Amino acid sequence: MADQKSFSAPKGGAGKSRGAAKQQAPARQQAPAPQQAAPAAQQAAPAQQANAPVITEAQAKEFHEQFKVTYTAFVGLAAVVHLFIIATNPWF
Repeated sequence: MADQKSFSAPKGGAGKSRGAAKQQAPARQQAPAPQQAAPAAQQAAPAQQANAPVITEAQAKEFHEQFKVTYTAFVGLAAVVHLFIIATNPWF
């Protein structure tokens, strides 16, 4: 029966640069711990922030209209380019 070996890194310095010893990076200094959070009176209520919309419905509709135009232009351009490539270099 053949030798059953695990799939581990090969012996002989794999990962080392041509016999050179691997240099360790200097230890980084940790940044000082951030100060305690602001008092509760200065913090906004999380329940109010979670339900607040990021943009209005009118802004969302305006964005959607512009997105549709841009996406349609992109798909149209991609179709033209594909047809050009097929016409100049058919695979059949």
